[in-house]
Amino acid sequence: MRTIKILIIEDEVLISELIKNYLVSFGFSHVYLAHTKKQSIEIIDLVNPDLILLDLHLQQPKDGLDIAKMIDERGGPPYIFITANADMLIIQEAINTKATSYITKPVKKTDLFAAIQIALKLKFKPETSFLLIKENNTNLKLDFDEILYIEGSSNYINIFTKTQKVVTRQSLEWAELELPENLFMRIHRSYIINLRAVQRTNSKSVFIRDMEIPISRVNVSKMTDYLKKKK
Repeated sequence: MRTIKILIIEDEVLISELIKNYLVSFGFSHVYLAHTKKQSIEIIDLVNPDLILLDLHLQQPKDGLDIAKMIDERGGPPYIFITANADMLIIQEAINTKATSYITKPVKKTDLFAAIQIALKLKFKPETSFLLIKENNTNLKLDFDEILYIEGSSNYINIFTKTQKVVTRQSLEWAELELPENLFMRIHRSYIINLRAVQRTNSKSVFIRDMEIPISRVNVSKMTDYLKKKK
């Protein structure tokens, strides 16, 4: 699963901190802040973010537009405009950029979540819908939808599907990188689960079919947030 890096470019500190708190509640842990045009460019070059939340105004009315145009010219990451700007000329210029969404202030948590998901979906278009593993010197394709959960065991992983158990010499870290994070979650040092296969949960476990799988304390809130969004 990928580590998503998000840069917030916003000159109002309280607003940028509020947005950062929203992102953390969504499960994003790599969040960066920039408050000026100069600082923004430096962080973009240094961090290479996957997504940018960009205030149109900043210190000067067109600072945000200048940054957007720079990103477009470089073929950079997707970005979402966040602004309270009512100037129709600037809004028209913003529409002519490659921004994926446009959110007005005050920022609503649900609007932000939806805009981020759309932007990341555009950036990370799934190239495959299966996990490719080696079994007895042959390649085996396991459809994501068929995988229920994966258990780490020393230098091997046990992949439990709807119909079989597959053992392969790989690490759980490898599987975590190969699987899409919108479908799978590592909930314990020894387990990755298919989120859509979860039937019920409690404070210590998730249940998939007749299997009770432990969930570490730090991941309980992530699972709770996911289930809330799913409703």
